[in-house]
Amino acid sequence: MDILESHEAYIIRAELPGINKEDITVELKDGTLTLSGERKSDELAEGVEYRSVERVNGKFVRFVLLPKTVDRDAIRANYKDGILEIHVPKVEEAKPRQITVH
Repeated sequence: MDILESHEAYIIRAELPGINKEDITVELKDGTLTLSGERKSDELAEGVEYRSVERVNGKFVRFVLLPKTVDRDAIRANYKDGILEIHVPKVEEAKPRQITVH
């Protein structure tokens, strides 16, 4: 999982290849963003067995403590090509602004 920051927002990206969108949950409670889900094991055909397994199956959970300067009502999530991207905008007061010197 990566967390990026711009002047406008925080962006949280998580690589979740092979996981269905329906198996991912994103929740916000008490200033903590929780990302959880489950990677299910593949069904093998009759007579086929694993020789090597490097992918981890099962449930996972990650927590991100959000600063108070985010717009909690404007958070949105998008899942495409195995990448979950959560866009967490900052409130106007928290965005940097340039002050003109007179």
